Amino acid sequence: MMLITRLQVIIALLTMTLMGCRKGSEPTAVEKYAANEEVAAYMRAFEGRGDLTDADLPPSSPENTLASFKLPEDMEARLVLSEPDIHQPLELQFDHKGRLWVVQYNQYPYPEGLKITSIDNHNRVKFDKQPEAPPLGTRGADKITFFEDSNGDGYYDQATDAITGLNIATSVALGRGKIWVLNPPYLLAYPDADDDGIPDGDPVVCASGFGLEDTHSVANSLHWGPDGWLYGVNGSTTTASISTAKTSNLSFSGQAIWRYHPELEEFELFAEGGGNNPFSIEFDSQGRVFSGSNGYGRGPYYKQGAYYIKGWGKHGPLTDPFAFGYLENMPLEGERKRFTHGLVIYEANGLPDRYQGKIISVNPLHGYLQMSRFENRGSNFSNIDEETLLESTDKWFRPIDIKVGPDAALYISDWYDSRLSHVDPRDTWYKESGRIYRISAKGNKPKSLNEDLSRLSSKDLLAYFSHPNKWFRQQALRLLGDRKDRVILAPLMKILETERGQPALEALWASYQIEGISLEMAKIGLEHVNPMVRMWTIRLLGDEKEVPADIFPLLKNRVKKETHPEVRSQILSTCKRLPPYQTFELLTALMASENSEQEDPDLPLQYWWAVSAQARKDHNAALEFITQNKLNHHPLVSQTLLPRLAQQWTLQGKEEHYRSLQSLLHHFQKEEQLLAISEGILEGSRGKALGELPSYLLEAMETYIGGINMAFVHVEDNHPSAFGRAKELLFDENVPLIQRNAWIEQLGYAQSNEGKELLLELTQKTPSKALQRAAIQALSYYQDPEIGDVLARAYPQLRADSYTREALITLFTTREEWAFSFFDALEKERTIHREDVPPHLALAFKDLEDKDLIQKVENHWPELAPLSDREKTNRIKRYKQKIEEEKGDLLLGKQLYLQTCAACHVLNGEGGSIGPELTGYDRSDLEYLLLHTVDPSADIREGYETVMVKTLSGSFYSGKVQDESGDMLTLSPVLGGKSVNLKTSEIAQKELQSRSTMPERMLERLSDKELRALFAYLME
Repeated sequence: MMLITRLQVIIALLTMTLMGCRKGSEPTAVEKYAANEEVAAYMRAFEGRGDLTDADLPPSSPENTLASFKLPEDMEARLVLSEPDIHQPLELQFDHKGRLWVVQYNQYPYPEGLKITSIDNHNRVKFDKQPEAPPLGTRGADKITFFEDSNGDGYYDQATDAITGLNIATSVALGRGKIWVLNPPYLLAYPDADDDGIPDGDPVVCASGFGLEDTHSVANSLHWGPDGWLYGVNGSTTTASISTAKTSNLSFSGQAIWRYHPELEEFELFAEGGGNNPFSIEFDSQGRVFSGSNGYGRGPYYKQGAYYIKGWGKHGPLTDPFAFGYLENMPLEGERKRFTHGLVIYEANGLPDRYQGKIISVNPLHGYLQMSRFENRGSNFSNIDEETLLESTDKWFRPIDIKVGPDAALYISDWYDSRLSHVDPRDTWYKESGRIYRISAKGNKPKSLNEDLSRLSSKDLLAYFSHPNKWFRQQALRLLGDRKDRVILAPLMKILETERGQPALEALWASYQIEGISLEMAKIGLEHVNPMVRMWTIRLLGDEKEVPADIFPLLKNRVKKETHPEVRSQILSTCKRLPPYQTFELLTALMASENSEQEDPDLPLQYWWAVSAQARKDHNAALEFITQNKLNHHPLVSQTLLPRLAQQWTLQGKEEHYRSLQSLLHHFQKEEQLLAISEGILEGSRGKALGELPSYLLEAMETYIGGINMAFVHVEDNHPSAFGRAKELLFDENVPLIQRNAWIEQLGYAQSNEGKELLLELTQKTPSKALQRAAIQALSYYQDPEIGDVLARAYPQLRADSYTREALITLFTTREEWAFSFFDALEKERTIHREDVPPHLALAFKDLEDKDLIQKVENHWPELAPLSDREKTNRIKRYKQKIEEEKGDLLLGKQLYLQTCAACHVLNGEGGSIGPELTGYDRSDLEYLLLHTVDPSADIREGYETVMVKTLSGSFYSGKVQDESGDMLTLSPVLGGKSVNLKTSEIAQKELQSRSTMPERMLERLSDKELRALFAYLME
């Protein structure tokens, strides 16, 4: 049954128990990886601070873990492989012979032979060098093994190490006579002409430049797409600068689906962003692309050329500075439990019908499998959780990959470790275990593939196009793509023409992989009854970068009458890739049809991305397109395209762009259209004075827009009455607040002496607290030392409103000279009180990097002094002892939670959103909770990081990155308030802050009884 004898099993279990009593495998010496004492000290500091490997919970045998599974009545589980045959199984793949390939990630977390020169509290590291590609350089512990079933009984009794000595290897795929391996920073292709699974020689480096900063979010999950490209995923916190034989230094920061063409040797981003840390890739039967997400949902449905949500502060901006928006992950209706990574869409015949077409996801943090269903949502989907398919009482159970096998059963790889979090940088991972389970319909006996699909003729492979198990269809398609057998083109065309369902789509893909798009194929595909065939025909035409002249009229005719939302979505993706003259003809045809595109969750932005890409190639063509009379009344023009096009051209800022903006103002006459253009120009001018715009554009704005919206333009021109008019408008309660806010913001950008005086007057005299706060923030753009003195004197009259008070204190933290004005008022005049200053703002004074200011903060707020590593460790131990002494009072605990935590965190539906929601975390681990409470900066959750920005003029700003596009960075205050807009050209330094906004000493104010009560409630 297994590869090991009974005696070996006993020895392995004894070894595991002994190792478990020692908190897993022995930690690798810090000195092995630390290049300097600073890094070594950081790593050592975690010892004893809430060990993430549970010393009190030894590992169970594979059989006992299997026995702990709770499954639906119509399913059962079997153990397929376990230690010592496999360790740390990161990825599973089945090949065309039925062999089970396992990537064993033994080298994790750090590459062998490299030293860490720096490390941050997000565990992003820098190494002393770049590792050489195998077989050169230092050999690592990773290996790729394939397992075979010699007698067809469904159990793998033969093991072969195909490739060893790899050094951070995450994925494997077979095809084109090669074994493809992701071993960041490299994509490698090992020759395997005889298809025996053993490389015939050294690998070829097909792509290089995948980042290694964080080895739990590196490039991963190779998968052949139906178009013949090899697809992969990039995690969140690694960067990339990819080069191939035909691609040079294509750079991006995390979170992307990418693809590599094995014949063209080209690399491109397929889609960017998505989730928190995408790991895994799944193609459904229609060729749609999905990936898991380290978050609360099931990730995105990735569309070609689209941009998805990212953790901007930690993961960096999109590669397109003019994206001006992004698509969200698929909305989820279900319990908000964190950490769903891998997923499959079950499209096979081995489980009961109720599982067909469902998303089945693994959740390693909580140790279960989740089944969800799709719901149509225009051109996209939403997800609804239906039921938990597998649960285990074994806390070491960590399912991290899931695949559907040739037998239509589910196969689950189990990392098997009581530790899962990567917060601790030390290598304390338990490396003695790893399991693979088979989940099938009850009574379904294991049965392995008893034939080698590669031995079938091309004609015989066509029969698999209608196989009920998607795995067979994907294997047959990949083998046909390998062969490029033109003999079967005629049968493929017949299938495409006569079939209506899945076989037609498979035939289209196969034909394309063999010969590309032909006229005959396009004629049939564009008019096919199956919308997915139409969608893919359009996508494949777009991949050619220009539609042939004899096919383009057919495509344009299809676009005019297409109604299916997903097909229309793909038309927009394709338009982004084609030459401008073709794109704008297709967009005109698409917009002429009667569809409510603006109500779709994705299509409006997809329209913009197509227009934006082409406007950069030929802005005159874009102007001609947008100003054609037939589009004058289309809602997408005023709601989506005009404001963004105006913003892009303003940001690009050349003569040709300003002249085009002038033309827009001349052509569009409706108020909503002119408002859209003016909003775009204002957005494009964020952070700079409108007086920088050319006079002819300002005159056009005055002519066509006029009124209050344009009055502030003249402030920069120093018109005699400009500031008088500004004052009138700002104090006129009949002027809408939003317009007065825009005025105030522009006065901040102008940075004139008259503007400063007006803002100071407004701060002290306006009855509107909202305008008062806006004026205070606008003053932060100035550099005048006088501002600090004036506002420090005015503070007693302004402090009554808590929001105004916090805006004032925030202003003082942005410049050194203003900070000294603040402390003079605090220490000498005694007009500012220590109690007025919230902890996060008191600490912000330290960020000004002045030793005198740092000393003042420590003198006035000694309770905010950071705990030493030893103090943190001791507190964690002491708190744990107190909490475990007796049971806590749940009612009191809830009251304490609402008083101390709920302002920032949601738990069980109650609380604020400043910090991460706690409901979906594994709250049963006391040491884990204590670590993050005592040392909240140990690991700052994605989406809750703050950045510190220093400008060339010496101002300091901190906040969450709300947007980074064009030449602007927008920061939003952590605790709410008006955003700050900064020109990237004026930024001297930008770095992610290592300090959490949550204070360290929150538990010190609690009695032992209160401490027990709070954690009893948190862990309930």
